Amino acid sequence: MSSSISYGELPSSVNRETVKAFTLAIPDAELTRMNTLVQLSNIASANYENTHADKSDEFGLTREWLVAAKDRWQNHFDWRKREQLVNSFPNFKASIPVPQDDSPSGTSIDIHFTALFSKKKDAIPIAFLHGWPGSFFEFLPILKLLKEKYPDEASFPYHIIVPSLTGYGLSDPPPAERNFTLGEATWMLDHLLTKALGFTYYVAQGGDVGSFISRIMGAKYPACKAVHLNLSRVPPPSDADLDKLDEVDKAGQARNERFAATATAYALMHSTRPSTAGLVLMSNPLGLLAWIGEKFLDWSDPASFPHTPKSGDASASGDKYPYSIELMDEAIAGASLYFLAGCAHTALYPYRQFFPQGRNIAGSVHSSPFAHISAPKIFGYSSFPFEIMLSPKDWIATSGNLVFFKRHEKGGHFAALEQPAALLGDVEEFVKLLTV
Repeated sequence: MSSSISYGELPSSVNRETVKAFTLAIPDAELTRMNTLVQLSNIASANYENTHADKSDEFGLTREWLVAAKDRWQNHFDWRKREQLVNSFPNFKASIPVPQDDSPSGTSIDIHFTALFSKKKDAIPIAFLHGWPGSFFEFLPILKLLKEKYPDEASFPYHIIVPSLTGYGLSDPPPAERNFTLGEATWMLDHLLTKALGFTYYVAQGGDVGSFISRIMGAKYPACKAVHLNLSRVPPPSDADLDKLDEVDKAGQARNERFAATATAYALMHSTRPSTAGLVLMSNPLGLLAWIGEKFLDWSDPASFPHTPKSGDASASGDKYPYSIELMDEAIAGASLYFLAGCAHTALYPYRQFFPQGRNIAGSVHSSPFAHISAPKIFGYSSFPFEIMLSPKDWIATSGNLVFFKRHEKGGHFAALEQPAALLGDVEEFVKLLTV
């Protein structure tokens, strides 16, 4: 069933029995319950760690930020406005089989996606894939830019698909009776694109967990003809001379070391104690905000979200809050989605593969033979300086047929949210290199 919203007419290739239009509308009672829990939530008293966290890489979130965020959530944040933004774009759910040994099982679940469909017969399908603690929300600024740039659906050059990963956001959780893997999540998204939507080929773009899924798509699935990433940690080749790295790449390696030494405890918890972590995170929305809000703050470039002026005076000398209200709102929206959708505990499964038995192998996955993107498929990469794991161009080139690489001066882990025009520009430039 097509959506009545512009860019919502399903292409003729779509299986209309499988794909249905969807509108986000959380019941009032659920919003009231969440807001009541926020109001009643306790915040720990001030101590050394939570009052010095902004002066050290070791301590995490500041109490000051969480106090301000609680007030913002209670008195200023409007979930219904977020719903209006989401519903200004076409949304759908598709019934997708859960795989067993790379084949459909007898169980199907709903996968949510936001989309902009073209009426152009040769439009290029592009899937944008998020990670943790993100969601499809990250890509809404890119969808807005695309609608502004291409106001005519008849000449729109792309089909844009932004799924919620299995177990994330508005998609259903994976089966509760058995383990579920990143490979199975990838299979389901390829099935969405090729079977439910009927595309004969597609481009995958991803960051965070989405970068790993995109790589597997490019390496394993024939319909994925091109992969563009904004995260691709590749270890140094055996003959790499670290002393010859330029200043940008040296700074990137220093950031990697800082992240590994001070900022991976969350991932170890997700991988080794996912039940405990999930039960805690789903018990309280403010606690959930503290857990994921720290990542929004720590992994974003401050230049993307400058501190908010207190009086509307945006001059450099004007008095400012010690944080960005815009970024705070994004963190609150993300925490709200995870809590209202009930997915804070169902979105942790990828970490068991990144950190098996507590060993960090996430940095080597992108360089593994099973994730190599070989010609004639093409591979592109956009480098943002505040990404949590960075690698020089030459190292990344060892992991695939790299035909596009661009460095940016601003931006971090949430590139689509922080620098949407830059990321979109790169993807558009990259897909021009595609021949199918």
